[in-house]
Amino acid sequence: MASNLDREQKSGLFIVSYNVFKPGLAGGYNLSLQLSVYPPARQISGRATLTQALQQPLVLQVPVRGHYEEKGGDIELFLTGFGSPTPSSTLLIEEFHFDGALKGGWQAEAGSKARYAFLQNGHWHEVIGQEVQLSDELRHSVKALNLR
Repeated sequence: MASNLDREQKSGLFIVSYNVFKPGLAGGYNLSLQLSVYPPARQISGRATLTQALQQPLVLQVPVRGHYEEKGGDIELFLTGFGSPTPSSTLLIEEFHFDGALKGGWQAEAGSKARYAFLQNGHWHEVIGQEVQLSDELRHSVKALNLR
């Protein structure tokens, strides 16, 4: 989709979204990333939404910023999220980190993996070995428009 275009773009912006999860794990964490990519500066911004249905239900939404690097035909994403300031401080609190390896570029082909960590109730939780896939909407669009 955008990986070949990205290498040639000197300006522009595109939007991409991913689902990050562990297949076959009922009630596991599900991370949704909605990202805007600005190729000239290799910058990314957007929103991360993390949910978990079982155990103690969790819904964490955090704005994210970061950058990406190209390695051959693959993309490495690096994102950080900051929560709202607390009443006792005007400083933003870092509460989310994401590192992802997208095989085949922005299409996130089979073998795309990620790890992320998030702050919950004062404790960091790390989630590793998660699969990364284009969101259902984008996958269906890519297929319908015959972009692969």
